[in-house]
Amino acid sequence: MKKTLIISMLLVLGISFAFAQGNYGVRAGLNLSNFEGDGNQDNKIGFHAGFMMDYPVHSLIRIQPELTYTQRGNHSEVKLLGTTIKTDNLLHYVELPIFLKASIALASDNFKVEPYVGPEFRYLVKGTKKIKGGSNESSGDYDKDDINAFDYGVGFGLDFRINRDMLLGARYSMGMAEVFKNANSKNTAIMVNLGYSY
Repeated sequence: MKKTLIISMLLVLGISFAFAQGNYGVRAGLNLSNFEGDGNQDNKIGFHAGFMMDYPVHSLIRIQPELTYTQRGNHSEVKLLGTTIKTDNLLHYVELPIFLKASIALASDNFKVEPYVGPEFRYLVKGTKKIKGGSNESSGDYDKDDINAFDYGVGFGLDFRINRDMLLGARYSMGMAEVFKNANSKNTAIMVNLGYSY
């Protein structure tokens, strides 16, 4: 069911890219991600990169779907019997956000402020865990029974459009589904990026 939903959304996005009269572009940047829920955890640095479409529905309003590869996860450290145990979680997602964006020109069309908000849908490609305690280290993939493959949430952010085709942006991504099946944890991330629209 979830795989069918993801495939259907990707097909809709692909058809939209093929037939819509809009601008296309690429976007890439860094993530500072974590799991919101039980326990104190540290942020993990990852990256994201992908494609976007910018479809104007009004002189001030645009719809911006994206198709992105993104890394999310967290880092934690605990002391046990005098040994610091470090755990790193790294989750690899294919992400489909669909944003409603305003485009406000400041002084001229060469500089615009573009706030946006919209739903995000993610499908897990792979999840890994690395544990290090003293001189011992182990790593491996998460079992599919431990982690939810489908994730969704809300993203909102701000782009600065420079000379009509360059984007400098920041986004907060707030997950609304549980990442793990037996733990209270939801994806959160602060994302900064550069984009080019053509």
